Amino acid sequence: MKKLLAGLALVVGCLPVVHAQSNASMPRLSAFTRQYFEAAKKLNNAKARVPEYVYKKINNKTYISAFIKVGEDIDQGKLDALGVFIGTRAGNIWTAQIPVENLSSFVTLHGISYIDLDAPIFPVLDSARKQTKADSAQYGIYLPAPMTGKNVIVGVIDAGFDFNHPTMYDTTYSQYRVKRVWTQKLAGTPPSGYAYGNEMTDSNVIRAVGYDTAITSHGTHVAGIAAGSGYGSHANNRRFRGMAFESDLVLVGIMPAPEEWTVAGESDIVDGMNYIYTYAASVGKPAVVNLSWGATIGPHDGYSLFSQACDALTGPGKIFVCAAGNNGKDTVHLKKVLSGVDTIVNTFVTFSPYLDTANQKTWVDVWADSSRSFCLSVKLYNAATAVDSTPYLCLADTAQTYYLVGTNSDTCFVTITMAAPEYNGKPHALVYIYSRVHENICLSTKSAIATVNMWEGYIIPPSGYYGALKKLGYSFAVSGDANQTVSDIGCTRSAITSAAYTSKLSFRIITGATYGYSGPGLAVGKIAPFSSFGPTEDYRIKPDISAPGFGLASSVSSYDTSYNYGQANYTSIISIDTVGGRKYPYAMSAGTSMASPCVAGIVAMMMQMHPTLTPDSVKSILAATAIKDSYTGVLPPEGNSTWGHGKINAYKALRYMTGTLSVENTLTADPLDCILYPNPNDGGFSISYNSRAQEQLTVSVMDITGTVVSKQDWAVNVGTNTREFNTGKLARGIYFTRIASLSGYAVIRMVVE
Repeated sequence: MKKLLAGLALVVGCLPVVHAQSNASMPRLSAFTRQYFEAAKKLNNAKARVPEYVYKKINNKTYISAFIKVGEDIDQGKLDALGVFIGTRAGNIWTAQIPVENLSSFVTLHGISYIDLDAPIFPVLDSARKQTKADSAQYGIYLPAPMTGKNVIVGVIDAGFDFNHPTMYDTTYSQYRVKRVWTQKLAGTPPSGYAYGNEMTDSNVIRAVGYDTAITSHGTHVAGIAAGSGYGSHANNRRFRGMAFESDLVLVGIMPAPEEWTVAGESDIVDGMNYIYTYAASVGKPAVVNLSWGATIGPHDGYSLFSQACDALTGPGKIFVCAAGNNGKDTVHLKKVLSGVDTIVNTFVTFSPYLDTANQKTWVDVWADSSRSFCLSVKLYNAATAVDSTPYLCLADTAQTYYLVGTNSDTCFVTITMAAPEYNGKPHALVYIYSRVHENICLSTKSAIATVNMWEGYIIPPSGYYGALKKLGYSFAVSGDANQTVSDIGCTRSAITSAAYTSKLSFRIITGATYGYSGPGLAVGKIAPFSSFGPTEDYRIKPDISAPGFGLASSVSSYDTSYNYGQANYTSIISIDTVGGRKYPYAMSAGTSMASPCVAGIVAMMMQMHPTLTPDSVKSILAATAIKDSYTGVLPPEGNSTWGHGKINAYKALRYMTGTLSVENTLTADPLDCILYPNPNDGGFSISYNSRAQEQLTVSVMDITGTVVSKQDWAVNVGTNTREFNTGKLARGIYFTRIASLSGYAVIRMVVE
């Protein structure tokens, strides 16, 4: 049995009539916005919070967050009359905070062409500097100066910051590098131009507050990779040093305290980006912003309102770096070309195993190509028998909620929200499923002619939950895939989007025990199994580049009790260092969340050399200098949807920018394909050499008198070869390392300290 609960034309209480919207001067509403009103009617309370949306408390009043697209006739006075706060103005895309009780009036205002209630998002170093060749860049080997991010702002938008962690200081622990903090979800004094959150500009106040939230360390770990000084760690404070360790930090916290629990959204990110770029401009410095959060839903074509706002905000000296996502093993995407006799695609929607089996929820986000139409239906199957079904709902500006009854006499609630077309000219449907039944749930999509893409996923703060689109043994159904799983944020044109590769598979924790990652196909240097794949829906290559992300050691919050002895994360701690009587941990973590700040920190090093770099110029330099090896394979000029353009190479990128690529190397191959790191060192070092043939090398180390103190042979293969060398205990001083083959040789000046 099926029952129709309500459509948007059936108005309850004070919610607006937003059915066909034939009045062209009224705002169009996104599917996500329409779904809000459908859910709000069930609550029969205009002030109630509909779950899964992004709210803020401003002066003890609840506001809902949104993107709006405005025209020249927008009337600020009418916005003020409704108590709407406007934040970032990125061209004609604005962020807005709307009093919940006034939302029904807001969606009828003239001068606004589109309203999209905010979509929620969630969070997705010792070897990293070597893997990316950042060590040599930090020491300034054959560069104009050490590249450390000096005079560059590194902005981190995240949650779980420990403002007092020693890595936030300089390498001598004498200078505090955090210049601004904006905790967006906590009450206080907002920054200029915004109505929410608490801005802290005084370093003493920042340190006294201590942290933004204690329920995660994600932000501290990410900030440490991008820009941590590594103070307190081993090897003269270098072991856990990040990339741009002399940069200035601006931190934007986007997670609230548990007692005021709301989700973070895409408009929060745009506001955070604008805040960081505005501060950087006020002190005359360039800025790179890192975001290691994302979500699966969205058009994945670079035309979302977030993407449009991001493209408007970035430019010369304003760079945005983000994680590709961690859905490389999740079959959350399905693509089907419908036409002719093949007019229906069926797939079964499953739920995350981490959700309560009695209360399973998910979204399926369905998009078609422009000027096409499609229809959707949801059916319950008990084995081969269809137990209950919705009718087919075809494209219209509407939302319908149904409940389907299972054999256990419980309910599967289904809301199908349609928009024809959305802001990108494409028809769109958002399907919300809340199931308490035992049956398999089949989603059927039909069209006479359309290419349909769908993505599955759900967010319960602060985590994302993924089931899968599956065949489940039904002959009429198809399974999804992991293609095009780069997050919608990562599909933004101006974003530098990072994949993750495996840089470490085992590590020793503070107890002396060795832990490791295991699984089929894992290997150091190989793409991480979780790293999301491209391309974008409009067939652009994403990700742009790859970086170490599985796994990395970095700073974690001293306020996060999950790292205490006996707690969940204790076995990931590599080191605990005591500074000022307080213990500060460094620990392992993995994800494209870790790869992204590697890239952001390296971009900061590049901006130290050229402060006016644009997103396109950064991408071009990274592409031209990326490492290709046996794992990346031969990449086409445009890159591919696994690696982008290859593995990021900080040193080669910076040498490329100096225009002095042939300084120390006389090999016939690209001179920068022979790199020695770290440099300075203690007599132990690695050499990376890109060979055009299988050949034999001789590596000799000589002191300043020309006396050979170490000599070793090295058999190399075609491609990138890396080997560690240990010369024994050498006296401090200057040495020269000679790498010789039949085709030539290179001599590299080396410092032993």
